Amino acid sequence: MNPEPLDTIAVLDFGGPYAHLIANRIRRIGVFTQVFSSCTPVETLSYVKGVIFSGGKAALDIDVPTLEICHGHQLHDNALLENFALNICECEKSWSVKSHLPQLSEKIIESVGNKKVFLLVSGGVDSTVTFVLLNKVLGCERVLGLHIDNGMMRLNESDYVFDFLQKEGMENLQLCDASEDFIDALSGVAEPEEKRKIIGDTFLRVKDREMLRLSLAEDEWMIAQGTIYPDTVESGNTKNSDFIKTHHNRVQGVLDLQERGLLLEPLADLYKDEVRILGEELEIPKELIWRHPFPGPGLGVRLLCSNGKATGKTLDDIPELKKALNELSIKAQLLPVKSVGFQNDLRTYAKALLIESEFSWEILEKHSIDLIDRFKDINRSAWLVEKVADSPFEITEQYCTKESLDMLRVFDDICLKFLLENNLYSKIWQMPVVLLPLKIAGKPCIVIRPVNSTEAMTASFAKIDQNLLKNSLWPKLKEAGLGALLYDITHKPPATIEWE
Repeated sequence: MNPEPLDTIAVLDFGGPYAHLIANRIRRIGVFTQVFSSCTPVETLSYVKGVIFSGGKAALDIDVPTLEICHGHQLHDNALLENFALNICECEKSWSVKSHLPQLSEKIIESVGNKKVFLLVSGGVDSTVTFVLLNKVLGCERVLGLHIDNGMMRLNESDYVFDFLQKEGMENLQLCDASEDFIDALSGVAEPEEKRKIIGDTFLRVKDREMLRLSLAEDEWMIAQGTIYPDTVESGNTKNSDFIKTHHNRVQGVLDLQERGLLLEPLADLYKDEVRILGEELEIPKELIWRHPFPGPGLGVRLLCSNGKATGKTLDDIPELKKALNELSIKAQLLPVKSVGFQNDLRTYAKALLIESEFSWEILEKHSIDLIDRFKDINRSAWLVEKVADSPFEITEQYCTKESLDMLRVFDDICLKFLLENNLYSKIWQMPVVLLPLKIAGKPCIVIRPVNSTEAMTASFAKIDQNLLKNSLWPKLKEAGLGALLYDITHKPPATIEWE
């Protein structure tokens, strides 16, 4: 991208996720913004009209206004950012996704040259927008899409994706059932990072096999994927972004393709809200553009695995936390499972606190924020909606098997229909359904994670009516064999949207 014709604000990244939140906020104002490493030479910034320091400050000999932002609560002050960009830096509102589309198209043509493009299409928003964009820019004869059913899709998801895109005229899309490849590769694997890397590597192996089957010469084709910026920042692939988790499109094999100039990522500089706007500009039906985000690895990262052995601290091992809960009259327990998160701009991997007392959402939110802030042994909290028996939770051995995935598919489908039937689907950003390696009275347990967000870099838990959960959702899940329904009440940060 050549940003020089636009009035531009530079954000210097000194660490943490906030640099890209700042950039996204200012882009929404209508001013183009780019993120740079904190050690970027001044000459590189010669065209910018202002510089924002995110997470630190350096002596910068540059004759433009500067602003220092060190804490994420400052990001909620849109007036501060708007005043800096429009009044102090005197930028014009010249940036929009629509205005960016011609430049993006030129960049694709320049990057691809005489090659053709092979794209893995998951059916999610990002890969679908990428697929349609490449078809429009390069023509269908130079683009081939492949949807891989990895055995970890939602109920009937692969058929839905394939049929929908075919009806939209995307006849250059192939379907491949590779479910056995993925499930076999994940056999007996419990560690989340290892799972993500295996899933990413298996996608590449299947891709290579399919290219061979289709007689696609590697020197004539580039590989494209629908990577957006949060995928790279959470994988720690920018200089000052701390590693949070590996995304399946950031495993070593993908980075090798990038190094060889064989990887095309048209959306890598865009945020989720911008990708959706781009999709509307490309006239993709809203039904597809405004679907809830779904991870590339599918339900594989929503099925928490375990060897069945409890490790780490219990509530009795943290007397200060136990005392605090008693003082607040909170009935709670420490779940014997861990999840990923980030606090103070650093990755965490800690246990979740389950609150069993009945409180309003506002009080639950306050307790969640306060307790996680005070006690570093937890990075996430959940509320118990209902359970089948007043029995203890027991950790159980669980892996990515077809049986476990089929069980999760059923629970996930019930939750999805619940959102649609109660006109909630369009009111929340997404609602992951996570199968925990826990049982109560011999029955499985899930946690639902409804969140509101715009760019996926931050999120707040969505507050669905508690009576609706207890009287509508729970009976259907119970009938399907569920033992307990938990509700994640943690914002991002400190917890990531996904549990793994």
